[in-house]
Amino acid sequence: MGRRYVLYITMLGAGMASFLTGFLPTYAQAGIAAIILLLLLRFAVGFFLGGEYSASGIMSVESVTKWRGLASGIMQAGFDLGVFGVTFTYTIVATYLPSSAMTTIGWRIVFWSGIITTVVAFIFRGRFLTESPEWERAERVKSPYKVLFRNYWLPMITILLATMGFLYEYYVMLEPSPFILQDVLGYSAALAGLILTVLSASDAAGSVFGGVLVDLLGGSRKALLVTALILLILIYPTMYGILIGYNGWLVLLWDFIAVLPVGVMQVYIRDLLPANVRSTGTGLGYNGGTWLAAWAAIITTLMAGASTEPGPWLPAITINMVIGSVLMIISYLMAVYLVLRRRE
Repeated sequence: MGRRYVLYITMLGAGMASFLTGFLPTYAQAGIAAIILLLLLRFAVGFFLGGEYSASGIMSVESVTKWRGLASGIMQAGFDLGVFGVTFTYTIVATYLPSSAMTTIGWRIVFWSGIITTVVAFIFRGRFLTESPEWERAERVKSPYKVLFRNYWLPMITILLATMGFLYEYYVMLEPSPFILQDVLGYSAALAGLILTVLSASDAAGSVFGGVLVDLLGGSRKALLVTALILLILIYPTMYGILIGYNGWLVLLWDFIAVLPVGVMQVYIRDLLPANVRSTGTGLGYNGGTWLAAWAAIITTLMAGASTEPGPWLPAITINMVIGSVLMIISYLMAVYLVLRRRE
């Protein structure tokens, strides 16, 4: 269908699904039906966001001829700004409503507030969004998945390894961060919440800088390798400072480092796949990468024994971060092989 029209659908779909979540009955009111409705709406949000990511990220790098990495990084930063917006909204609601009201009307207000950004973004897209030039020049295919798996299965494996690697190393630290800050380092809930809120800004900055590396280094493959090597070099000293040095603010530095590959990925995918199957490949490659990432926090926590002492967490986090970095390096080597094969 192209990037432009899909982005109209995904914006309205994700926004309306989130908005309707605010009207859900509680378990006390509707029993199992409340759970089923929640799952259906969460599935809808995931469905539309999958299309949003696959179209918006690719469109951002297809629509420019220079500074593609910067375009990719800015697009990725939008997710982080959205997270900041949600966190900020929740904080405001929690501050001005009594705690008892948060379980009745407070959480609903947070979901309803999303309709504002949905409407604003839809109007903005309607006025300024134009179709990707690369898509308009591309030959159409009737079955993108068939073409993808028949002709581009090796690039898809290359993309999957990269996305599994960076999402895995990212979630290794991100998911356990609240537990580590409060239960391991002994920070108060308020201070831990402040650090986690500022993480959104650190995320956004890291995404943009990772994208800029693509432009500065002259390609997405080099940028992926450099970000993976930066991770490998800085994993242990940063984790040592956080856990053994009891400096929770270093989580912001680590988050900046860990998110660098995110700004690279849109250009990396563009360089590996043709325009007529690129969005399909992005949706499958990026969301497929979350399959491994979904286990990151569980595996790391099991290795650390869910300890409230920092000692067990240092090797657990370091080892799993190394796994993610190595997967990205393997992907880089495969991408180099694909380039050499094309030249032959």
